[in-house]
Amino acid sequence: MTVLLEVNDLWKKYSRDLKSSVKYAARDILRGAVSGGQNDHKELRDSEFWAIRGMNFSLRRGEVLGVLGHNGAGKSTLLKCIAGKLAADRGSVIRNGELGYLLEMSAGFSPTMTGRDNVTVRGRLMGMNGKALAAYIDEVKDFSELDTFFDSPVQFYSSGMKSRLGFAASSVIRPDILIIDEVLAVGDLSFRLRCYERVNELARNAAVIFVSHSIGQVARLCNRAIFLEKGKVLYEGGVQNAISLYQDKLGDQNERKRGHTLHPELISFSLMANGCQLVPGQSLPYGANLSLDIDISKLPENAVIRPLLRDGSQGVLADWNSVRSNLSWPAGRTRLKADLGSAELAPGAYSISIEVMSPDGVEHISLSESAPFRIGGSYLNAVAIQKTATWQFPE
Repeated sequence: MTVLLEVNDLWKKYSRDLKSSVKYAARDILRGAVSGGQNDHKELRDSEFWAIRGMNFSLRRGEVLGVLGHNGAGKSTLLKCIAGKLAADRGSVIRNGELGYLLEMSAGFSPTMTGRDNVTVRGRLMGMNGKALAAYIDEVKDFSELDTFFDSPVQFYSSGMKSRLGFAASSVIRPDILIIDEVLAVGDLSFRLRCYERVNELARNAAVIFVSHSIGQVARLCNRAIFLEKGKVLYEGGVQNAISLYQDKLGDQNERKRGHTLHPELISFSLMANGCQLVPGQSLPYGANLSLDIDISKLPENAVIRPLLRDGSQGVLADWNSVRSNLSWPAGRTRLKADLGSAELAPGAYSISIEVMSPDGVEHISLSESAPFRIGGSYLNAVAIQKTATWQFPE
């Protein structure tokens, strides 16, 4: 597949002090003007630090790259360098195609202009006019579902409405490279699902860079991932490995901050179907009744137990949070049986795992490798959860 983006030995530094930053910037501009090229000052000066250090990766058409990393890891700086909003100190970014990006909630819109006017300006800047511009405006309005607010000033929009407008305006133009930074974290479930569908549609003929702290979204949308730490690419490869590394590092941070207090141990964990224990990977019929037998020790008092249903890409489809059942238990060892109901799922691969959270929801530990299973039957469509209704013919 065609390489649409190349990041080659990319470095970017900042200064912690504003006065020093202005002074260094003036010197670097003069040095660049004299040398006729990129500033290549390799040594850090007083108050400076590297926000990005020697990043290398490429992205091909059809790939969705998840970018994971904790605050300060260099994610936003990387995206701004790729988008051309920041000049790198060393290295290069090579883009082979049209770029669309959503780096902030407002997506660069003027707050005093209406949504329609902002979209019109963006369309004209992209060279549209006449029927092409009118079609672009209509498609953005339809996808954003802003209705009458489309003709209201953007300054009166909620953050979710701004994200709707920004995502619609950037995604309907079908760019070759699309950068998405956290903007799918807002909005209702219906709109987020439409965004997922649009990203999947774009990825067939484009390259997508997706940044999110939601590992569920990364698992659902991405087919590659990188994990950043202190401005460096610590890992590049499979999505699940990147997510595991991200969670491990997050757990280490939490432990250093407040001491690790959650130490449950899973003694036994069995997934049952129609009363019989499943063999890993066993195929089940549509509608099979699922249940769990769980034996956990060293539970803190009133801990939250959360079975998770995941699809083949490890995106979370459903959970059964014990809080919703108003359950509580004393500290120590607990044996539980949970009836999960019928597996009204499309044919495909699924798994169930167990997560335990502290009562305040701050700490969480995954207690099990997932119990995999498959659903057989006729494939109707791509919707994972396929409920069966009771139909009647009223007289």
